[in-house]
Order: sequence, then C-alpha cells, then structure tokens
Amino acid sequence: MKVCVASPYPLTELKGNSVTTNRIVGILRDSGIDARSSHLYDGLPADVLISLHAVKGAPAVFDYRAKIPNGYVIVLITGTDLYESLPGGSEVGVRALKEADRIVVVQEAAIARLPESVREKAVVIPNSLDPINIQAKPEVPPFAISVVGHPRPVKKPFLTIEAVAKHPEWTDVEVWQIGEALDESSRAVAEMWEEKDPRFRWFGGLPREEALRLLAKSSLTVNSSVLEGGANAILEAMTIGVPVLASRIEGNQGLLGEGYPGYFDEGELEGVLGAIIDKRVELRDWSRLATARLPLFAREKEAECWLELLVIPNYQQRTS
Repeated sequence: MKVCVASPYPLTELKGNSVTTNRIVGILRDSGIDARSSHLYDGLPADVLISLHAVKGAPAVFDYRAKIPNGYVIVLITGTDLYESLPGGSEVGVRALKEADRIVVVQEAAIARLPESVREKAVVIPNSLDPINIQAKPEVPPFAISVVGHPRPVKKPFLTIEAVAKHPEWTDVEVWQIGEALDESSRAVAEMWEEKDPRFRWFGGLPREEALRLLAKSSLTVNSSVLEGGANAILEAMTIGVPVLASRIEGNQGLLGEGYPGYFDEGELEGVLGAIIDKRVELRDWSRLATARLPLFAREKEAECWLELLVIPNYQQRTS
C-alpha cells in the first residue's frame, strides 16, 4: 500500500499542519506502510491520499480523484475547517468532504460540527506527539508565562501581554512569546510590545527542541486561541508538565477535559492571571490533572486507529 499524506502548506514551513503531516507519515512507516509527505498532492502513484484541511487541502483531493479515480481519500479536519470555514458556508470544503471516503476528526464533539450529510463518514483519531524527553523545570524568578504558537489573529497571541501590561506591579513576571509571525500585522504588534514593555520577550520561530526547552523553563503556558482543533503546544505542555491556562473552547477542552479548572472565558484572563500570581491557585493540581489524560493521546493509540482505518473492508473493496 502506498499512502500520500498531503499538507496544504509547504513542508518547510513551521506550521501545525506540517508537523501533523510528518507525524502521520512516521507512524505509518513505523507500521511498515510505504508512506510519504507532500505539499498538496504530488501526482505520484498512491493507493490512499490523506489530505489535511478540508478547505485548503481541497485541491489535493480533487487532483488525486482526477488522476486516481478508484483511490481512497481520507480528509483530516482542522480547527479552522470546523469553527470557521465550514460554518461560513465554504462550498469547496463541502465538496472535498463529499469526495472523501472517510473523514478524520481529533475528538468526538467535532463530528456534530460537520455537515450532516457527511457525518457518517467521520471517525475519531486523537492526536499524539513525537516522544519528548524534557521535563518542566521553571526558573523562578521570573515567573515566566509562555505563549507558544506562530502569532496570528485567530490565536489572540498578545492577550497575555495585554493583561500583564495593566499590572506594572507584577515586576517578577515575564511573557515569553515563542513563534514566528505569519503576517506583517502580527510582526508589528510583537515588535511594538518588545519596545513598550521590557517584560515581553519575543523569541520568534525556534527549532522544536529549543522551543520545548524554553517551554519547560516557564512556570505557566497560555493558549488564548478563539479557534483551535487540538493544539500541539498544549499536548507538549501536558507531556512536559507545564501548567496550562487555556481559553474555554471546544478544541482545548477536548485535550484537557471538560472538568479541567484552568480555563478562562472572554474577559477573564487578567483576573485568572492575578489569582495565579497571588498564589491563590495551586498549579500543581492543574499539571496532575493534565498528566492523567496523556494516555488518551498515546502514540500507540493513534497508530492503532490509523492502521484500523487503512485496512477497513471499504478500502479493500475500493482497490480490488
């Protein structure tokens, strides 16, 4: 079996879709499957296409169908698909889902977000991570709050420094912004905060190992996204043991669990940070609860799900 895993972005770009593409290829290769990664569909022979992103990955689906009509198509849904493009009426996204034989989501709640006509194709495959051999070891002071992810509007990346900036008395607090700006507006805002508040440190895009070591030195990490399918940065923090403070959105709750205490709603971040800095919150409890959920996102579990999907009778009939 030959499998092409297609990212909507060039594989050299440090984006979540590229990370996911390479992870799936690694899982399949470890299981003895001839898998490769590509930017969209590369036009080469493949029994199966796994295309990330219903909307941005739609060209890969259509190109593959045109070249290999009897091939098997799997579309892996992203957070932008679920919470922005598909609810916004993206016709190309719906067409791609109708062309797909199966649709993969990372959590059960996401199925209800799909167009009703394609929900029966959906299967849940939770994300996992490449092994991480780094453990949390915060360097205090300062009380470093990491914000990990390429700054772009949907991530609300500067919400943390906006809250901290209102409290000049938080002298031992620093905000560590880790990630490469993906648009000029985000770059300009990051540079503005560097000049405006010495407690803000923007590290830009870093190699993964370096970013993880920096994350491990922080006392808290904040995910303030308004749209998120399931952030690798949260899973990384859970694995390393860094407490997570996250916006109360479906994608974050799918990782941390509905009963997790470290969520904030719109307008609440400043108050929650204040409680943490004043030590009215026990962050060790947050880390313990997050660690308990890690078996749900084990590499073995994700591998088992992908292999089960690739050997289902429908695939065998389609390619026979």
